[in-house]
Amino acid sequence: MPRSPLVVALVVLAGLVASCTGPSLQSGPTTTVVAAAPTPTPTPTPVLPAPSAVTTGAVTLTVQPLDATAAATTTPVDDGSVRLSVSAGEAILTAPPGSTFRALDDGSAVVEDGAAAFVAGVSPDGPGVRLEQADPTSVRLIGTAPGSVWVASVAVQDAVWRTAEGGKSLAVTPSAWARAWSKAATVGLWSQLVAREPDADSPGMQAQLECHQLGAADKETWNLEPWRPDVSAVDMIAARCNPT
Repeated sequence: MPRSPLVVALVVLAGLVASCTGPSLQSGPTTTVVAAAPTPTPTPTPVLPAPSAVTTGAVTLTVQPLDATAAATTTPVDDGSVRLSVSAGEAILTAPPGSTFRALDDGSAVVEDGAAAFVAGVSPDGPGVRLEQADPTSVRLIGTAPGSVWVASVAVQDAVWRTAEGGKSLAVTPSAWARAWSKAATVGLWSQLVAREPDADSPGMQAQLECHQLGAADKETWNLEPWRPDVSAVDMIAARCNPT
C-alpha cells in the first residue's frame, strides 16, 4: 500500500537529522599555560671616581676613593705637606713604585723605601679616622666621613749643632706635621735626624727628641744634648727633657 505524504515527510526528516548527527565530541587533556617569571633588572655596577695623586716633596701617593659619590680634595700646607680629605666612604692610599706602606697602631702610617728608610708619613687629621694595612704597598683610610689625613715627606726642617751651657747641643726644627704628634711623625723625626746628623745617633738623644715631641711641641727648636744621661721615660719627663 502506498505511503501517505505525511509518512514520507517524516521518513525524509529523520534521514536528514541522522545525517547531521556526528560522533559525540570528547574533551581532550587540559593544558595549563604558566607565565614566565619576569627577568630581573640587573643592578648597575657603581662607577668609582678616578684615582687622584697627592704629592709632598718628591713623593706622590695615589688615592682611590671606594664610594661612587666621593671626592678627594687636597690642601697644601706651607711646610710642603698636604692635607687630604675624602668626602664619603673609605679610600685606598698606595705608595709610589719601589716603596711600601706600613700602618702603625695609632692609626698613622709611614712610606718606606726599599731599604726600609722613612720616605713620607700619613697621620689622621681628625677624630674617628685611621689607616689600616691593605697590602704591602697600600693602606685603607677608614672611619668618620669626611676622612682627613695629613701627608708629609719632611719631619726635620733643620738641625744645627751649637755650643750651649754644659756642652754641645743640637737645635732641631721640626716641621708643622711632626709637631702634631703621631707615631709616623716619631719615625720620621728620628730617621731624618740621624740621616743628616749621624753624631746624634744615641739612645739618650732619641729619648730627648721623643720627649720634646710629646711635651714641648710648640718650642721653636728642640735642643738635644749628647752629654745628658740616658734615663727612664718617667725621669725624662720629670726633668722636662733635660736630665742631668
